[in-house]
Amino acid sequence: MPDSQNRRPDQRSKFLSPGSDADRHWGDRDQGQALVEFALVVTLLFMLLFGIIDFSRLFFAYATMSNGVREGARYGIVHPGDDTGIEQRAQAVMVVIGGDATIQINYPDAGSGPDPFCTHHCRIEVVATSDFPVWTPFIPNVQIEARSTMHFE
Repeated sequence: MPDSQNRRPDQRSKFLSPGSDADRHWGDRDQGQALVEFALVVTLLFMLLFGIIDFSRLFFAYATMSNGVREGARYGIVHPGDDTGIEQRAQAVMVVIGGDATIQINYPDAGSGPDPFCTHHCRIEVVATSDFPVWTPFIPNVQIEARSTMHFE
């Protein structure tokens, strides 16, 4: 006779019933495994989400810095030598999240004669740099640089 027929009906039902103690024990292990899997997947998803957010913030900061140095260079070709006004004009347009931008104004073609600012067929270069703090833990901070060069009118 097979072994399952030798058992009493209450023993056989203990092993075959879906609500037995053995099934509940395995159900607890499945819940624990699901919790560990959830924790691992959520961690990766949050890292990906913060990476996307950081990239968006970085792109926004670079775009505003580019617009700022372009505005500063445009102001500079109309008002050569007004470095304070150029810097103020550039800063007015920039929105750098998490820090300030350092603006540098160069006249690459300027001479050293009586008029240090060349006013015809010369260039002005406005450069902005900023340290950009990221929120994603494993990505280091990034230094952004935006540069614009224009010719005097």
